[in-house]
Amino acid sequence: MAQVSSLDKQFCQQVLGEPFPTGSLKRVDRPTTAINAEDVQRIDPRNHGFRRAARGEYGSLVERESNHFVSKHPLSGALLGMTKFLAAQGDGSVADRRVPWSDGPRAMSWHIKETAYFLRADMVGIGRLPPYATYTHSRDGEPIELDHKYAVAMLVDQDYRTSSASTEHDWISSAMAFRSYSTSGFIACMLAEYIRRPGYPARAHFSMNYQVVVPLTYSAVGWIGGDVSHRRHRGEPIPGAQVQSFGGDHPPSYGSGQAYRLRPAGFL
Repeated sequence: MAQVSSLDKQFCQQVLGEPFPTGSLKRVDRPTTAINAEDVQRIDPRNHGFRRAARGEYGSLVERESNHFVSKHPLSGALLGMTKFLAAQGDGSVADRRVPWSDGPRAMSWHIKETAYFLRADMVGIGRLPPYATYTHSRDGEPIELDHKYAVAMLVDQDYRTSSASTEHDWISSAMAFRSYSTSGFIACMLAEYIRRPGYPARAHFSMNYQVVVPLTYSAVGWIGGDVSHRRHRGEPIPGAQVQSFGGDHPPSYGSGQAYRLRPAGFL
């Protein structure tokens, strides 16, 4: 079983200043959440609920509203516009010459995490990217083949104070979502570019430019998937090919009982 040293905890809380200090979690060698990897099929994003709604599969009213439920409010519309602008910035060329960065995978992981926190991420994790976490096709129908081995997953708070003050009739929920979509997309693009400049492949995945299923990348880093991302946070992963460079996080322990191992989607 992997142990978290007191130095690691102190580093997370005092040096990194994590709002959610994951370094203090108990870690284990294998996830305590049961995932039958061989049974998990890759999915096509064109079959998501939003795309099906836009095709009219849920009726004409839902089809009409699906195209402007975010943009109809000035604030969420402005955030959506910036997120669309970032869509073309997710990938780029890798430097021809690879520069040694650090003294081993562990130091590399700390460095990448600290950089993400510097760019204002609220929570960061690193883990192996499972093959089933990659979409089969892009939104435009192009086949996706992604050979990156690690994912850097990040979360950005949707703003708990705004959520607590909302009447649920003030149209603020879309702005809260795209506050995190646009911010995490910006952080992902910056971090991916930073990784590519010393010669390491990396790609940002975020709203308007996904090639991976976000909740499944959260599972890869030991988080609880969609319930983490959609209850309070939004976040984006950055798969990269640093086999010798990154040291992935050991997954947290959520307990050994059946209730902890076999949690259905949406159990919270």
